[in-house]
Amino acid sequence: MFDYAITIMEFKIKEYKPKEVPDDFWEGYFEFVESNWKETNPDDSLPNREGIIQRQKADIPDLIVKRWLVYTPEGKIVGWAGFGVSEETAAEYEENKHIANINLSVLKDYRRKGIGTELLKILVKEVQAHDRTTIELGTDQDSGKAFLEHYGAQLTIEGAENRLELEDVDWELMQKWIDEGPKRAPSVTIEEFQNVCPEEILDEFVEMYTEALNMQPLGETERRANIDRRSWRKLEKRNKETGQSAYAMYTREEDGSISGLTDIFYDPRNGDRLHQGLTGVRPKYRSRGLGKWLKAKMIFHIKENYPKVERIITGNAESNEAMLSINKRMGFKKYRGGDGYKFKTENLVEKLKVK
Repeated sequence: MFDYAITIMEFKIKEYKPKEVPDDFWEGYFEFVESNWKETNPDDSLPNREGIIQRQKADIPDLIVKRWLVYTPEGKIVGWAGFGVSEETAAEYEENKHIANINLSVLKDYRRKGIGTELLKILVKEVQAHDRTTIELGTDQDSGKAFLEHYGAQLTIEGAENRLELEDVDWELMQKWIDEGPKRAPSVTIEEFQNVCPEEILDEFVEMYTEALNMQPLGETERRANIDRRSWRKLEKRNKETGQSAYAMYTREEDGSISGLTDIFYDPRNGDRLHQGLTGVRPKYRSRGLGKWLKAKMIFHIKENYPKVERIITGNAESNEAMLSINKRMGFKKYRGGDGYKFKTENLVEKLKVK
């Protein structure tokens, strides 16, 4: 089950592999996830347990992933760490072959005991083993920011989780945006698909999706997206394996080219909340209200097809003024911050005195 174990004071850190753990492992894991969730998401219902298992066990396409857990002497899980780097088979490998992504979390009552530092050392050793020179991660907690800044992390981008309660939507305004769409862009149509991108548009759609990901404000973040048809099909497969549905709308110009898109993701087992994904319009097609048209059409789709949904959750860079303007007029409000950070591996190795 575990490759190795490290002991720090009375705590034990073990690598774990979700596909190999016994059935009785999950109860303790749920307790950890739910305790952490109550701190970070106090207004939300707990995540569905079946969904947690599915997401843990499902492969993440073209990513080398390792995970660790921290145990008390009584066997309680109180900490977690994750590591990921792009495989050479990934479409985005060349752009990101110097980057490792990490994450770690320690339950509130067990912080300031050296657990986070020890997890960070383990992660840095893994980064060294994969010869990555930059480490990127994020946090939405003040304690996380203090921890990262203590070890010299550089702030790369300021972001936020923004939420829209459906009961607060100005539906007349949304209808106005829809009515304005064909007037301002009379040759444009909106098309959509659910879960599986049609084969005949796949190459153009993933090209547009990659462009939209990379043209949003990224600050000093070094990671860049590069999605091809193969990696998109793998993402669709993972969505299916984890019980998540996806729905996309996109605008077509008179010549047939795709000029903009927006998408959502929904797990019906977490029925009250839905996640708004990416929204983007190619620069040469802007200033015609396409972004507003897409967003308004999508929110009516949500209202009509997801009756249990009470709120829409999305993330935005604080510098993304154009999208924030649309979202604020829709009724989105900032729920919490969420910032990106990075380390240079050699600096963190020196700071932690990793051998």
